[in-house]
Amino acid sequence: MTYTELRCHSAFSFGDGACTPEALVSRAAELGYAALGLTDGADLGGIIRFALEAERQGIRPVIGAELVVDGHPAAFLAMNEEGYRNLAGLVTRARVGAPVAPGRALARRRERGRPYHEVATRPRGRPWVSWEDVVERNAGLFALTGPASGELAWLIRTGRRVEAAYRLGWWREVFGGRLAVEAQLHHVSGGEAELAASLIELAERGRVPWVATNDPRYLDARSRLVHDLLTALRHGEDVSTAASRGHLLPNGEWRLKSPAEMTRLWRGREEGLEESRRIALSCDFDLRWLAPPLPSFPVPDGHDDDSFLRELAYAGARERWGEVGAKEEAQLEHELGVIRRLGFAGFFLVMWDAVRFARERGILCQGRGSAANSAVAYVLGITAVDPVRHGLLFERFLSEVRTDGRNEAPDIDVDFEMHRREEVLDYMYERYGRRHAAIACVTQVYHAPTAVQDVMRALGYPAEQAFALSKRLHRRHPAEGAEVLERELARRFGLDLEEPRGRALLAAVRALDEVPRLRSTHPGGFVLSREPLGDVIPIEATSMGRTILQFDKDDLDAAGVPKFDFLGLGGLTVVRLAFDAIEERTGERLEMYRLPMDDEKTYTMIARGDNVGTFQIESRAQIQSCMHTRPERLYDLVVQVALIRPGPIQAKFVRPYVQRRRGLEPVEYAHPSLEPILRRTYGVPIFQEQAMAIAMTLGGFSAAEADELRRAMGHQKKLPRLQAALRKLRDRIVARGISPEVADGVADDLLSFSNYGFPESHAWSFALIAYATAYLKAHHPAEFFMAMLNAWPMGFYAPSTLVHQAMRDGVEVLPPCLKNGGWECTLEPALPAGVRPAGRGRAAQQAARLRIGWKHIRGLGERAREALQAARAEGPFTSIEDVVRRARLTRAEVLHLARAGAFEAFEPGRYRAAWEALRVAGDTLPLAPAWRDGQGGDGEVAGAAGQGWPGGQGGRPGKLDGSAGPGGPSGAAGPLPFDPRELEGDELIFLDYLATGISTRGHPMRHLRTRLEAAGVIDSRGLERLEDGARCVVAGLAVARQHPMTAKGTVFVLLEDEHGFINVIVPARLFERNREVVSHSPFLLVEGTFERDGRVRNIVGRRFRRLDARPIAHRSRDFR
Repeated sequence: MTYTELRCHSAFSFGDGACTPEALVSRAAELGYAALGLTDGADLGGIIRFALEAERQGIRPVIGAELVVDGHPAAFLAMNEEGYRNLAGLVTRARVGAPVAPGRALARRRERGRPYHEVATRPRGRPWVSWEDVVERNAGLFALTGPASGELAWLIRTGRRVEAAYRLGWWREVFGGRLAVEAQLHHVSGGEAELAASLIELAERGRVPWVATNDPRYLDARSRLVHDLLTALRHGEDVSTAASRGHLLPNGEWRLKSPAEMTRLWRGREEGLEESRRIALSCDFDLRWLAPPLPSFPVPDGHDDDSFLRELAYAGARERWGEVGAKEEAQLEHELGVIRRLGFAGFFLVMWDAVRFARERGILCQGRGSAANSAVAYVLGITAVDPVRHGLLFERFLSEVRTDGRNEAPDIDVDFEMHRREEVLDYMYERYGRRHAAIACVTQVYHAPTAVQDVMRALGYPAEQAFALSKRLHRRHPAEGAEVLERELARRFGLDLEEPRGRALLAAVRALDEVPRLRSTHPGGFVLSREPLGDVIPIEATSMGRTILQFDKDDLDAAGVPKFDFLGLGGLTVVRLAFDAIEERTGERLEMYRLPMDDEKTYTMIARGDNVGTFQIESRAQIQSCMHTRPERLYDLVVQVALIRPGPIQAKFVRPYVQRRRGLEPVEYAHPSLEPILRRTYGVPIFQEQAMAIAMTLGGFSAAEADELRRAMGHQKKLPRLQAALRKLRDRIVARGISPEVADGVADDLLSFSNYGFPESHAWSFALIAYATAYLKAHHPAEFFMAMLNAWPMGFYAPSTLVHQAMRDGVEVLPPCLKNGGWECTLEPALPAGVRPAGRGRAAQQAARLRIGWKHIRGLGERAREALQAARAEGPFTSIEDVVRRARLTRAEVLHLARAGAFEAFEPGRYRAAWEALRVAGDTLPLAPAWRDGQGGDGEVAGAAGQGWPGGQGGRPGKLDGSAGPGGPSGAAGPLPFDPRELEGDELIFLDYLATGISTRGHPMRHLRTRLEAAGVIDSRGLERLEDGARCVVAGLAVARQHPMTAKGTVFVLLEDEHGFINVIVPARLFERNREVVSHSPFLLVEGTFERDGRVRNIVGRRFRRLDARPIAHRSRDFR
């Protein structure tokens, strides 16, 4: 007799399951299960992972969900495709409510991202369906009546056995032979056994089968601990409180038990175990059921999708190429044939339509990723790279036959301007209907910081202690975090890991590796369906009122579900904003694909490493690599974009490429037939397309086999698949008469792609944008940095670093100003009003100053933005009073503005401006300086109480020095009793950082320079005078820290001073000893050795110290 557990809960029950679907299946295989069921609470998000792992383990997957039906849980299992669709529809209904008629939907105005005909009537976290919903969607489903809290069990426990029999009749009438009464035994009490016996008796009297289930939530003692902690968090309490209130499961019996253990538990009632096997055999599942039918694209009369796509493709080909040559025509015919046979013509038409809409609205967009390998995508205007000209491999994008027998959906990523992507999404919702469209989710798994915070909260530790610890565990997995806690942090923060609570903390954090924590909205994965999408893929509401799919983007890829990736890219926003500003100031309109691609000034700037702010080539490693390789043409940037990636770095390809490009090392090929494939990259494999071509050339792989190799690349999780594919390749190479040494070398090189090698097509797309941003920086720096600041947050650097770099590049930068500025950063003429620069073009462009926008003032929220913009639209502000009254600013808002110096055009001095603004805002300031009423007959002092304006007319008060202000009375009284001492020099710089994170008055290192020079500390300019190997001491403000996984523990810190940057290398052994100082000091003092490698300069640190300075409101940009 074989038992099948039908009722597992995974971590996709979010708070009611403690392990991943994969872990459940792996454990089931160890225990000897032939089939296993997954019934997460109103959730199908884990079923793709569950089914794929079950396929690998040779286990039959049974797919279901637990739903609350009119207040009581029951489980429903999919028996066939219709059953799966009904299950998905019920989960969707439980999460977001039932569809409503269009008229009612119009009455409840839709929100962006929310289904138009579907209203989220279910509270988040409490999904439920009605009995009527179940009756409507019962076809193809097998029903289990629920655990001890199920409806039948509840009726029996409350003494209503007759009513229980009556309700069972209802279930039997709807489900017929697709029904079983659930019975469970967890050794809780005699009452549980009595309840199980009563349920079995009820089933037998009602002539309904009964089935034994264990309803497991975890696997072992450690995952039971995790389940207890997650349960406590779900109830908003610590675990001790949850235990005292009976919220935790009472013992460890809710684990996945072996069939043998279940047989012993149910000895004498084996028919319930046999029923579980029968039910499992009646249930089927296929991942192909998850692919929704693509929407019908409206094609002109006389066309179907394929013929209309062909017409558009050839029209676009004539526009792109002029006369279509034989080579281009052959490629188009090959691709159109593959697309027709796979049935994806409608997919390409949808993408073409979205790009067409964006361009009609003036939204910059560009396809990237493997889609750039497609000539059809190129001629449709989706991508910008000519794959025929550049020899890109179409099979990298779309393969007609996969070795696993599944078809793979096209993967077309289109980047739109970050700030205008929503316009495209709205268009798609409106065109295809909101019940037919939704965005994929991202399943966020636990990382060390979130694991530590959640576990410590559940164990009752102080929140401040948990937060302080989590800050020091960024970019670590939970198991790594537990190791660091045990090794050093616990001792430093006074945690006793030997006490029971401390041991529980370590055990629980370790157990949270790869465990899902929550869902978030994917940045662009869009799924469309001809049928209501929620009936194919379950949909749920988010906390922001949107709706998302329960399937993760990567899971959709694994299941072959077509999705449309509409992504927001800050780099395109920068290009658009800069182009607009250039046109406004000079009358010259630039276009990204018509820039001169051989501009010497641009490549010279890149070669000297002046890349701060440029797209994709601005990191420390990219800048240094550019200084070594000195790009001279666009293809050099294509390689550069792909070179500084984990795969090439770990494979140690970077140095050979650099040395060969610089002529310091001969170009060599492992085999003569590799020269055509690797010539442009100097014999070094860098791109995925090269790996596929090598496999086809040396190993005789078919296109499908090469594609299988490609799909095994890109992530450490795929390493076993990649190793198997490379063993096959090695054997094929040797079988074709090539030496085993060459075969081993090729396999070793390609193994590096387990840590992500870039597709060449993707690199081409990014290189075009990288070049455009570099061109703008070289020729139009004011417009470029204005666009960068308006598009932020994006890129590698904080606004303060961008501003200092702009000033070093000769751009005059002005602080925020309510008189002359705006919410966004703006450009102002550098010449006096009425004076025009001679000439046009570059001469006119030079007459520009960059004004920081109000958006960078910290503390101003959406209300202040709307109020200030609306008031400013009515006319310029004329005084502090004018600003405060017209925008109806609050006390907090005027303080934020005054602190940033935004009032200084009206009232010099930030203290004085603040007091005047507060008076207008109606604040009471007993210690503020007073002004005397120059018109009042009694000479009464009107001070901080603000009890009226001079003359009692409610006008603006006189200036704080006693003179009349604009619009105020003349003849005001004499000097004030006292004036505040205004801030000056370095004080203003640090206040700027506090108020905006930006200072146009200088760098905060300036106030330390005299002291540092006296101590022999060298600034960034002084490095030029040092010899290689010289000992030195440097200091700076830490603006970026990188701890890349490819560096084997080495950390890179970028320091900034008033003159430029200093690259500091922190060896792994020294980082471990100096982690706190290196990771958390705003100002850092470093003693080390100067290294000169060509034009690259580094300091290899030996000793590190926090530099004593006044506190600064600054955080470095830290990256893994």
